Amino acid sequence: MNANHTPCRLLVVITEKHKCDAVMAEARKAGADGGTIMFGKGTAENKWLRMLGLDDVEKELLWSLMPAALCRPVMDALHAAPSLSSTRGVMFTLDVGSALRLSGSPLPFASSPEESMSANATASAAYELISVIVNNGGADQVMDAAREAGATGGTVIHARGTARPEDAPFFGITIVPEKELVLILCPAGDTARIMERITTEFSNAERGAGIIFRMPVSSFETLGSKK
Repeated sequence: MNANHTPCRLLVVITEKHKCDAVMAEARKAGADGGTIMFGKGTAENKWLRMLGLDDVEKELLWSLMPAALCRPVMDALHAAPSLSSTRGVMFTLDVGSALRLSGSPLPFASSPEESMSANATASAAYELISVIVNNGGADQVMDAAREAGATGGTVIHARGTARPEDAPFFGITIVPEKELVLILCPAGDTARIMERITTEFSNAERGAGIIFRMPVSSFETLGSKK
């Protein structure tokens, strides 16, 4: 296997329902090959909406793998697209190092330098993505704890573990039942406090209740007009 793969990044866009197709169309115009759209729900921070049970907002997530140097042109194109001017959401990139097709062949990415930051971007190390995988129904408990530690919201994706019993042991977790993946984007300085509060909340849970990990975020930006 060739160890000299071109640096890649995963562009993640979280936006309103029915908007990711338009986002992907604009990304393709800027050179992106394609992406995967997932469905989830946002968690509103307004306590009155939460009391009324109206806090869950349907969301779409676009994941698009591309060469690191292509991220800046694609993100700039998303900012400039008239069709997305009223779209609310965020976008950021995650460093994935290199990528292979499932056949084992490298993706056809040409070598090029890292992208520069735009005027819309924060410092690349300023944000981190906390990912929490818990059993179905645990996402609310995760978000309640995260909010107590200062998180303003998150995105919940419904998923499931693998179906084969022999695949169950994964970091001590039984991964066969339905799962929830909670994504919390937060300032890097808040990450440790939020993660500690979440783990404390689950300290009395049964073994294998979930796992939590974090990843550095690059080029965090908001979508839509800045009115």
